[in-house]
Amino acid sequence: MTHNLNFSGRDPLGHLSLNTLLPERPAIVGEFSPAYEAYRQVTVADLAPVTQYEYIQALQLVDLNWSILQLKASAHAELSHSTEEELHNLLEGKLFREADRAFDVEYDAFIEAGGDEDDFEGSIDRKKIERDASNIVEGLKSREPAKREAATARAISLGVDPRLVLSGQMLDNGRYQRHRDALPDLEKRVRLMSAEYRELQRSRPIEV
Repeated sequence: MTHNLNFSGRDPLGHLSLNTLLPERPAIVGEFSPAYEAYRQVTVADLAPVTQYEYIQALQLVDLNWSILQLKASAHAELSHSTEEELHNLLEGKLFREADRAFDVEYDAFIEAGGDEDDFEGSIDRKKIERDASNIVEGLKSREPAKREAATARAISLGVDPRLVLSGQMLDNGRYQRHRDALPDLEKRVRLMSAEYRELQRSRPIEV
């Protein structure tokens, strides 16, 4: 992270820039956006720090707000992944049961027609069932309303209501809840620090 802010005439450290003293922010694997630097620059510009201390406080506000954005993104990713995984498992189970019933009907018809059970060549295509479950889930995620509605109708016809699966995940997914429950504390810290920052700005000495 490069802190590109000049405090001309206000640097008691002489030639040693404040930016040199601040640790560089490391890249974090798994972050949901590469836009931190742009976010920092815009937010610091809005906060308009004048002194070096205000600048450091502004950077803390940037990081706190960024943490909130990342926590929300993490919660969304956790909920989305878990819901998709649960939907896929439920749909796959329903499709396999459908295939089992079709297999039994085909077998019974073969035997009733005088066939020998050793000659019966019916089978269940597991790969196809897995693909079908994946295709329904992809349809449920589609941005095209027609595809999404068709996938929803297909899922419900199998006895899987996506709304109920999502509701269950929101209530029972522990990792999602831990992300969500951490937000109020961060948001409170931002409100307190924002109030302190505004008070710091109001207490600037008046230049005559």
